Amino acid sequence: MLIRIIKWFRGYLLVRIKGYSPERFINLCSAKDILIWDLKQVGDEYEFFISVQGFRQLKQIVKKTKTRPYIKKRYGLPFLLHRYRKRKIFAFGVLLCCILVYTMSLFIWEISISGEQKHTDEAILKFLKTNNIYTGIQKKKVSCQEIEEEIRAKYPDIGWVSAEIRGTRLLIKLKETNMPKTVEKRTEVCHIVAMKDGIITSIITRKGVPLVKEGTVVKKGDILVSGVVEIMGDFDLLIRKETVVSDADIRMKTYYDYKDSFQMDYWKKEYTGKKKKAYSVNINENKIFLYSPFNVYKKYDIIDNDEKLRIGKNFYLPISFTTTCFREYEMVSTTYTKEEASRIAKEKLQLYLEDLEENGVTILENNVKIEFSGKKCVTSGKLIVEESATTYRSIDDSEWRNIETDEHSGNDD
Repeated sequence: MLIRIIKWFRGYLLVRIKGYSPERFINLCSAKDILIWDLKQVGDEYEFFISVQGFRQLKQIVKKTKTRPYIKKRYGLPFLLHRYRKRKIFAFGVLLCCILVYTMSLFIWEISISGEQKHTDEAILKFLKTNNIYTGIQKKKVSCQEIEEEIRAKYPDIGWVSAEIRGTRLLIKLKETNMPKTVEKRTEVCHIVAMKDGIITSIITRKGVPLVKEGTVVKKGDILVSGVVEIMGDFDLLIRKETVVSDADIRMKTYYDYKDSFQMDYWKKEYTGKKKKAYSVNINENKIFLYSPFNVYKKYDIIDNDEKLRIGKNFYLPISFTTTCFREYEMVSTTYTKEEASRIAKEKLQLYLEDLEENGVTILENNVKIEFSGKKCVTSGKLIVEESATTYRSIDDSEWRNIETDEHSGNDD
């Protein structure tokens, strides 16, 4: 491809030769390192392509072989400029166009984001803009490595980021991961207590004194692992008490009350089939309306179709054309069937269950039922779960402070 571009800039010719010994002509061209290409026979004659400089070197070879070459067609920039040498305005326009295209190639005109699921394009683009990355920025001011680091720092659930510049595009590829919840780290001495009522299913203690075991029924606020450690001496005599930062993995069986309801009657959007269109051109986010309808419907949806001007796949320009469609609709009163309402209720419950599971909750039993009360669909019941329903509580001084005893009198002072 590069060689073809170089040939076009230098100019080349399509030549046909006639004579008694064209084979000798070709052999002499090869011997004198004169490049010819795409050689083919046309009847008793031969055609080939040759550079302008190579054609000028054929004079002696033509005399020796008594052949007669003539030019069938000329290709390349030198001949194009010669053809339009009297059209100065056209030549100036071509030159100006080349300068503009080159100038625009120094900027980013399109930011493409792919791979996101939880985070929208708008949110990520807004974050990039706060970090001075936007359409219209010069390429030399963009550091792909810094963009990757900033996105990873801002969004911990994005495990992999790739930023790359192609043409006038900034391509950002993301891969989101389900990162585990950050475990609360305590630096002050504390107890571990129950956040709700339940039954202990497992306990692994690393620091502190466990006060419960597997199968223990606990109430909200009960101490599960104490941060007060008793130091015992000979004959099981208490020497002193020390405090530690309690640390343990505790799972407990508990429950969630689930309740949700919605009306069976609702308003449904129904399109009439009528539509109107507006047209506009955008130059680097500055919109210029070419046509806009005067009377738009009372109720309508707006659908924008944005087409960016580009050269090839990755060379975007700061110009786009937008077609805006206004679709009329009417609000129609309708009622869910029981099957439709049940499906919606189940979908909402499933989203709630998935949210619990993402937060480390294991669903053991699902006792939620869907019922219809008048014009309402009611979903209610209990979810029996296993989870880490614990929190920390600071240790009061009165729980561990040693009471000093007079060794001689035996009285407490």
